[in-house]
Amino acid sequence: MITKITIAWGMLGITLTTAFAQVATTDPIKGSQYVNEQYVEGTVYYADKSMTAPLRYNAFQDVMEYQQNGKPLVLDAKNITRVKLGDEIYITSPYDAKGKQKVGFFVLLDSGEMMLLAKKEIVYTAAMKGRALDGSDLPAQYKPVPDHYYYKLGEGAPKEVDNLKELLADLPDNQSAIAEFAKKEKISTKKEKDLVALAKRYNQLAQN
Repeated sequence: MITKITIAWGMLGITLTTAFAQVATTDPIKGSQYVNEQYVEGTVYYADKSMTAPLRYNAFQDVMEYQQNGKPLVLDAKNITRVKLGDEIYITSPYDAKGKQKVGFFVLLDSGEMMLLAKKEIVYTAAMKGRALDGSDLPAQYKPVPDHYYYKLGEGAPKEVDNLKELLADLPDNQSAIAEFAKKEKISTKKEKDLVALAKRYNQLAQN
């Protein structure tokens, strides 16, 4: 169950929404909805202003939380251009989330003509009776899943990286050079470091 209470005021006139997400269960739940449970001093950037605040990213709900007077508040993703949180930069963008259009947060891995993005996700797994190897019960838990990778060209919406062939076909230029680079470097779309290398190479060529 998710309880939301919208309030019409907030720092710098930003509309904030309190959000408390509870899965309908009386069992204890292992794990966390957050990439990092602790709030970290970060910076939120808007088109014409910025603010610093204690922040943390809720990857289960895909929301950025801000703390005010000890209460968690949710920033409106539609009004944000980017967020600096620790060593990571998050951007916001509309995208297709399993057939539904929504605005979500992405970790920026590389930028230029092509943006390479990582989508962090945490899922909920219900408790299961007698399913452990020793026959005991498995507890309910929040569990991180491997990052999903997206690329964004120009003003277009982020597209998930499914395979190298489709990614190369979607590039507006330098397809042959990037294909040759991918073959030479044995690029795998399952490895973040390979995708970062591919994006950096494409952005280098785009500058020439």
